[in-house]
Amino acid sequence: MNTCCKCAELLENESWYGLHKPCFMDWFELSELNNFSDIIPRSQSLAPLDPYENNISFFHGAFRKYSSILGEDSYILKVVQEGHPELPATEFLCNQIYENLGIDIPKYYLVRFPENQFCFVTRNFMTKAPNSSLVHIYHYLKSGEEYNCERLVTVIGEQTKRRTEQEKFVYLTLADSLVGNHDRHGRNIGFIQSPRGMVLAPFYDNPSFIGLDDDWMLGADLQPRGAIFTKATDEPRMGDYVTEWYRLGYEAVVDRFRKSFSLEKIEQIIKVSFLSEKRKKALFRLICKRGAEL
Repeated sequence: MNTCCKCAELLENESWYGLHKPCFMDWFELSELNNFSDIIPRSQSLAPLDPYENNISFFHGAFRKYSSILGEDSYILKVVQEGHPELPATEFLCNQIYENLGIDIPKYYLVRFPENQFCFVTRNFMTKAPNSSLVHIYHYLKSGEEYNCERLVTVIGEQTKRRTEQEKFVYLTLADSLVGNHDRHGRNIGFIQSPRGMVLAPFYDNPSFIGLDDDWMLGADLQPRGAIFTKATDEPRMGDYVTEWYRLGYEAVVDRFRKSFSLEKIEQIIKVSFLSEKRKKALFRLICKRGAEL
């Protein structure tokens, strides 16, 4: 509570949303201090029940979600529900890991709001995309169609006509498995549609299941499974995704992920995070196991 959410240095004077005032202005690219305003409750990015109800997990009930304006930009605020106090800090940490891995994600922040509670913040990337719309991938799945790697990577190829966009998705599934994000459903994979065509949107909703679990379970061997099935299993972990992407001809992407993955760098990111020591250890233990499956 006494350290800045941006620089992690002590807050000796009056803070602004849990940051030094200069840190707040620098982070949010403001020329003067402003408050989050026009705060509107928003519904969660729920997975539709059809066609893949078996892939649905539990994050959708864990966050309260709001839109807000700060300066000239629009933001999404995720304020934790009672019972999951470390989920905002967990999603912030996971985004730091994704950024370290080179994944395209929206700009993200950690503040204290309301009062001294952590709040995860992302900038609404669509406000900077004129004449464009966000289209979720589930719109391209037929009723009863399995939500799996092969089908999704095919849809991405059909819609974007770009192998590079397919490779971004393959890389994402490995990162999701690494941190234990078990909730990559059809409303948090999207396309940006514009007159120039379709591209994958930056990847949002990136928390680990470790941020959701109860304190008393954190010492257990937690092994959350991926929401996106493979041909061999509907409970995939890292080794299953590696096998699947090799089968589908994406060996080079898996190899690139291996080269980008640095356990030492991730350990350092976790060490200086705002999580409790017990949750830090649980997440690092999971990442060690998943990294060994690469």
